[in-house]
Amino acid sequence: MKTKVILSALFLIGLNFAFAQKVVVQNNLESLSQLQSQAITCGDHANAGAQGGVPGLAFAASDLRSSNVAATIQLANVKGSPYLADAFEKSTIYSNNELVGTYYTRYNAYSQEIELKKTTLAEEDYKSLVRNEKFRVVSANKEIRYTTFIDSKGKKQGDYLISMTNGDKYTLHKRFKVKFVEGKEAANSMVNSIPSRFTNSTEYYLEDSTTNLVSYIPTKKSKLISLFKDSDKIQIAALIKKKGFNIKQEQDLVQIFNFANTLNENYASQGK
Repeated sequence: MKTKVILSALFLIGLNFAFAQKVVVQNNLESLSQLQSQAITCGDHANAGAQGGVPGLAFAASDLRSSNVAATIQLANVKGSPYLADAFEKSTIYSNNELVGTYYTRYNAYSQEIELKKTTLAEEDYKSLVRNEKFRVVSANKEIRYTTFIDSKGKKQGDYLISMTNGDKYTLHKRFKVKFVEGKEAANSMVNSIPSRFTNSTEYYLEDSTTNLVSYIPTKKSKLISLFKDSDKIQIAALIKKKGFNIKQEQDLVQIFNFANTLNENYASQGK
């Protein structure tokens, strides 16, 4: 009799333990599913394991690389930021106008790299997109693309440019530059040490859709006007004078380019 009672008790204990294990496993699976739902917003769950989370072209191994900036500079000890915007934002990436996928990206202007991740999880390491003019990174309020251009010294350069306007004739681009300035230790107790810092500056470029030439925009009005087509120069000069535009101001440049894209070859003869 005692043997039967003991066996029954052991059976009940084993049954309860198995049920408890099932509950724990189920809870763990539900927690993991919730975590994935929160982390993956770029594409559907069925495609979450794919490179882009959205059907399209896949990145080749040579298209991505690891960034070594963090290894060379301790960002926590530096004032300022190397980024156009510190947070990753949802973006769509195209290769030669074909969809690659949707990612979270941010632009590191110091290293000239587009950093990208598939999720917002902090533990996910980001990769960097190789510099190639075939890629376009499009987010809610901007488009970034690696571009070849003529800089302020007349030299051919390559860097990421941000499209500020898009038109049939002209495109206004912005170049966001970041420089690292090494700090200095205090020479003695009478002076303060100078921390390392990032400093930034901005340049603007004009792209002519006819020639695809991308040229630096000088800060002098006459030199800016000289970059436009001959048929547009008179009207653009008149607009700048009438509105009192300051070409050092981004919003004024945007208005000038928006106006320039409305002009046509017969503008003057139409008496407008």
